[in-house]
Amino acid sequence: GKNQHAFCIDVDRGGDVRVLANVIDNHGWTDTMLHELGHGVYDLGFDDELPWVLRDTHLVTTEASALLFGALAGDREWLERVLGMDEREADELGGRLRSARAAELLVFTRWVLVVNAFERALYADPESDLDTLWWQLVARYQLLTPPDGRNASDWAAKIHVAVAPVYYHTYLYGAIVASQLNDALRSAAGGLVERPEAGALLQQRLFAPGASIRWDRLVEQASGRSLSVDSLAREVAAA
Repeated sequence: GKNQHAFCIDVDRGGDVRVLANVIDNHGWTDTMLHELGHGVYDLGFDDELPWVLRDTHLVTTEASALLFGALAGDREWLERVLGMDEREADELGGRLRSARAAELLVFTRWVLVVNAFERALYADPESDLDTLWWQLVARYQLLTPPDGRNASDWAAKIHVAVAPVYYHTYLYGAIVASQLNDALRSAAGGLVERPEAGALLQQRLFAPGASIRWDRLVEQASGRSLSVDSLAREVAAA
């Protein structure tokens, strides 16, 4: 049957890049489509001269690209210039969506801690009481009270545990790098929307090298500085 999630796949590392999604006409799925297309443009941006084995992405940097583009769904310039909203409406909605994104990042950070800690424990001792552990971690990191008498494998409902294991931490790393890239694009090109020079920067410094450069050095090359939470912290505080 059809996957109820969404994903982007590079079929041949030679230009056959595909996205599967279940699109609904709302903000969330606009973000998701832009997110998956952010993976797609990365996969299409490899230097043609790279060996086949190096025409690949680092998990952190491909998520950074996806999150950078996904965030456009709440960007005032994108709402006005691409979606066609009038300036006043785009400004008002963009402000609300920025605030919502900041709150989401704070909540999501705690959720990443749950999944990451659970997977570490799962692979360290797969025969342990994972059902109880899951709710212990939820209580610790998300500050939620477990339901009384609950005894079920709720952790198994998280699709990433089965189909994308040891991946979830890259979303948080990706958010950190995406904010850093956004700052770099604003400094170099004034932003991303309708700015070809911003696309050229991403193409040359981030996409083209593929897996030929270690991910942390690639972040530094693309953004102009080493990995730091400073940009993300400013983004959240400004909202």
